Amino acid sequence: MHRCLANIALTLGALGFFYWLVGLYDAALRDPRLLDGWILAVGMVVQLLFHVRKKFPALTWGRATTWMKAHTYMGYFVIAVFVVHTGASLPDSAFEWSLWTLFVLVVSSGVVGAYLSWSIPAKLERNAEELIFERIPAFRFELAREAHDLAIDSINHAGSLAISDLYSSRLHAFFQHPQNLFAHLRNSRRPLQRICDEIESLERYVDEPGRETLGAIKDLVVAKDDLDFQYAHMRLLQTWLFLHIPATYGLVVLSVVHIVVVIAFSSGVP
Repeated sequence: MHRCLANIALTLGALGFFYWLVGLYDAALRDPRLLDGWILAVGMVVQLLFHVRKKFPALTWGRATTWMKAHTYMGYFVIAVFVVHTGASLPDSAFEWSLWTLFVLVVSSGVVGAYLSWSIPAKLERNAEELIFERIPAFRFELAREAHDLAIDSINHAGSLAISDLYSSRLHAFFQHPQNLFAHLRNSRRPLQRICDEIESLERYVDEPGRETLGAIKDLVVAKDDLDFQYAHMRLLQTWLFLHIPATYGLVVLSVVHIVVVIAFSSGVP
């Protein structure tokens, strides 16, 4: 908490110095947009270094958590500089609209991403085993195979089609693909509870070996549901990156063009 307050104080102090510097520049009868424009450009370059750091995790440039915090607070600073640079007004030309739209997209996706990066890891701690996203399909296949084998074995050992019927009508599709992704993002366990209720309601119609089989299938259902929970949240993080990163590089490209144009006009080049 103290470190968070210190970071906020440091950000506010940097903003205060920035406003004082812009005012001093304006008082010297010079266009402050040149100053805050260059400060904005430097801030965006610093923000881009965070993506470079994530692309090369082997580089010893400090801890990832430290970079993430610096990226977040620098983002707040860049937003304030952008508001000052644009005069909090809407663009005039199509090119300015492109810059403005990309900046808003980067900022809004960045704010959402900061929240997701903070909240999702805490949610995933409900599973004691840390999973790699690319390995989830293999785990899902293994659970599906075990559930299928249990359903087939129930016919031979219990002599009843009740369990295999439940599997074919309700559980086969559940094990084959990720299910209830939006429910998982809302932390709702109702879909899981419905399946468990169906399994438990069948227990009264089967014998003791059948009940043991249903208990094993229920454990697999819970494991599959937990797998889907992690898949939903990891996929959300990936989807956010697919929006944030391309928009960031697009903004960088247009910003470079904007800087070149401004320098050309300010230096009198036709």
